[in-house]
Amino acid sequence: MRYRPKSLKGVLLIVAAVVVLVVAANFFGIGTMRSATRVGYVGNAGWRSWSASYMLLNGTMKHTIHPKNAPETLLVEVETKSGSISIEIVDVDGNVIFSQDHVETSSYDVTISGKVVVRIEADGHKGSFCIKAKQS
Repeated sequence: MRYRPKSLKGVLLIVAAVVVLVVAANFFGIGTMRSATRVGYVGNAGWRSWSASYMLLNGTMKHTIHPKNAPETLLVEVETKSGSISIEIVDVDGNVIFSQDHVETSSYDVTISGKVVVRIEADGHKGSFCIKAKQS
């Protein structure tokens, strides 16, 4: 059996397709984007919620949440055992509708009127967070 090297054209086509898919996912708010170190991370990132618990979180993560009904109230719960965590929620127009730095163990109600992007920035944070629709 002889080895046939792949053509440069085919490789470039595959790389271009992957780049287009990643950009499209980010534009349409599909999935979670992260640049973070996670140790002992157990998370659940769904269409309408995002939660995780971990031994260490360091860096930045983003996730898009799509409400079932608009307006909807999100319950933001954070448990801080050590370190620092900041949360920012931005609507589709780029308006910051919630921003909290150095969040201790607490919970917040945030009213949203459409899909939002949640940005979490952590510095040596140990604990958990949960962002979900509030049950009335």
